[in-house]
Amino acid sequence: MQLKTFGAVSWLDLWHTIPLMTNEDDATNSAASLVSEDYLRWYYDTGVWNHTTFLGILCLKSVSDMWNYQEILFDLKPGLVVEFGAFNGGSALFFSTIARLIRPEALVLSVDADLSFIAPRARNDRAIRFFESSSTDPRVASEIRRLRLALPGPIFCILDSDHSKKHVLAELELLKDITRPGDYVVVEDGIINGHPVLPDWGEGPWEALAEYSDLYPDDYVRDETREAKFGWTFAAKGFLIRR
Repeated sequence: MQLKTFGAVSWLDLWHTIPLMTNEDDATNSAASLVSEDYLRWYYDTGVWNHTTFLGILCLKSVSDMWNYQEILFDLKPGLVVEFGAFNGGSALFFSTIARLIRPEALVLSVDADLSFIAPRARNDRAIRFFESSSTDPRVASEIRRLRLALPGPIFCILDSDHSKKHVLAELELLKDITRPGDYVVVEDGIINGHPVLPDWGEGPWEALAEYSDLYPDDYVRDETREAKFGWTFAAKGFLIRR
């Protein structure tokens, strides 16, 4: 394909000079936020995320979040991906596929209290270790420590299991003594309990993150640029880099 040129400059050259939206135009950003929230509500309330698949396996996530995750994985190049909440195994397969393209020896540890729903294609993936347990069980912490010793470098963790505040806070507490500076943690579904969906859910990830931040204000820095990159996310306030 021949790129269209403008004098001696190609369209591709011009494209790379276009900046991302900044906070300089508050009115524009405010309008964009309203549109983003409307789209998030539509995406969630229609249940389209309930029918999202990866290689034929259900993967109950926002597709823009998944794209964001693969960008994070490329930048981070983790040896180990830790997933709390497996369901059918679609997201574990996604993380395994992407992580191994970046780092061939990478592994995924996917933890769930019930692994009976895992699809055969995911169960048979050589780079996924499924671990049947509550994600807050001390055995999970031991397994993460064991695997990261065998796979030096940063880890990427994603919390997407029981969304009650108590459970999410316990997951973050478990990871506190495992994660190291530079590790990346994503807490999904901060949008529930009225942030802005499911207003009657009860306290969940958003509130767990707020309490954890109050207890341990120096543990993480929020990656707000990543969180805002596509205008909306299921993981509200949940893109975290370990200090």
